[in-house]
Amino acid sequence: MTTVRFKLSDAKPWTAEELQQIKNIRDEDIDYSDIPPTTPEDWKKAVRGKFYRAAQKPASRK
Repeated sequence: MTTVRFKLSDAKPWTAEELQQIKNIRDEDIDYSDIPPTTPEDWKKAVRGKFYRAAQKPASRK
């Protein structure tokens, strides 16, 4: 398998027309068929902030 890597700096900026098209998409028009549905049972084990890491702050100043 080949790994393809992209840098954010290589991405082209959005055009005004593309941004307007995205803003005009209705929720009903978004295809969620490849995402499995969730149930309230799935959320009972959810943990808030499990993967959150606070930004490191310097311990001392020079």
